[in-house]
Amino acid sequence: MRWSIISPLKIAMLDDHALIREALKIRLSMEADFKVTGVYTTSRDLLEGLHQHMPDMLILDYQLADGEVDGLRLIQSVRARHPELKIVIYSSVEGPATVNLCIRAGVNGFVGKTQQTEHLLKAVRMAAMDRIYLAPIMSTELEKQPSQHASEEHFDSGDTTLMDFPELSPKEREVLRCCLEGLSVTQVATKFSRSRKTISGQKQSAFRKLGIRTDIELFKIQHKLKES
Repeated sequence: MRWSIISPLKIAMLDDHALIREALKIRLSMEADFKVTGVYTTSRDLLEGLHQHMPDMLILDYQLADGEVDGLRLIQSVRARHPELKIVIYSSVEGPATVNLCIRAGVNGFVGKTQQTEHLLKAVRMAAMDRIYLAPIMSTELEKQPSQHASEEHFDSGDTTLMDFPELSPKEREVLRCCLEGLSVTQVATKFSRSRKTISGQKQSAFRKLGIRTDIELFKIQHKLKES
């Protein structure tokens, strides 16, 4: 995505706290290449607003007021209706489990409200360039998750049956290994600091070489090869 001072990045935001909304709007407006085109207080207002005026970027609070749709469901709803929209989460809920859920749901970045605003500005710019952004401390916490270490140990133990397929490139093997670990395209992109588009392309190329179309088929052929 290209943007500039002449053609600024159009940003919409949702937060149920008035003070945060106003402060964030003022801070974003200070960036010459940003233009705030929508400020919303409820998920309903947001979904209606996106239907009428589509921005380039959405900054979304994860935890909204009581009675509102939960953050994960809202992300999934927005992603289903507007698959090309870039989404950055700006949240006071910063635990690894929440970050992981958001990344799996397809967000392009996650910034905690305890972090400096500069992290949010960086996340917006990286997301606009189709890159995934997590603050260093969040990336470190995700690396510590037991499930990830367990899966890495599993593959380090010699379970490389499918990875030895000669027609696969090294990067395609890398992506498939992560898929077999249960990582999403977004998570793989974050892990290797590549764009989702690049990872998706490598995954689809590998699938074509293997003659499959879905993750389920990938797991099936890996299972059959291990049994043979």
